[in-house]
Amino acid sequence: MKENRIWMLALLAILGVVCSGALAFVNVKIDPVIRQNESVRSKRIVLNLFEVTYDPLDPAAVEKAYTQRIGENEVNGLPCYTEKRSGRKAVRLGGSGFQGPIQVLMALDGDTVSAFRVVSQTETPGLGSRITEEGFQKSFVGKKVGQGIKMVKGGMAGKSEFDAITGATETSRALERILNAGIASYFGSPGSDGGSGE
Repeated sequence: MKENRIWMLALLAILGVVCSGALAFVNVKIDPVIRQNESVRSKRIVLNLFEVTYDPLDPAAVEKAYTQRIGENEVNGLPCYTEKRSGRKAVRLGGSGFQGPIQVLMALDGDTVSAFRVVSQTETPGLGSRITEEGFQKSFVGKKVGQGIKMVKGGMAGKSEFDAITGATETSRALERILNAGIASYFGSPGSDGGSGE
């Protein structure tokens, strides 16, 4: 009986080592693919923000369009992008949402939002996750954000305000904090040239 128990424990230990080794091997093999896919996805979002035409199903075409049309730099520690032909600029902002990190891209014409995209979020499905809805994202276009932006309720958002998502006040507040922290850094840091990115 004791020998059977030892044999079973040894077998379990061997199986554990084999399975762990197999998982590690698979992870090493697929990690570069996952990173490449994430890079292509991120570049697609930037290209779409600037309305650059490309073949979205061809990763090589995405890379080529991105290299030809998009410049990258930093403004006051924030990742920024410039569409080379038009000179349009965008900034990536991020921080803690209600459930987890939120990342957004905001294209700017001076201090006016010309395009807005939620890049990633882990908010509650059907509630906070509604920040990814097209209508909500488009509601930022035309907003003046140089002095910050304020969340309001009731559908009466002004030029420097946005409407909170019904049932997702905490996510909306978190987004307000993320945007204002990023805007303050982009426009307000000493030595800033108004966020020109040059």
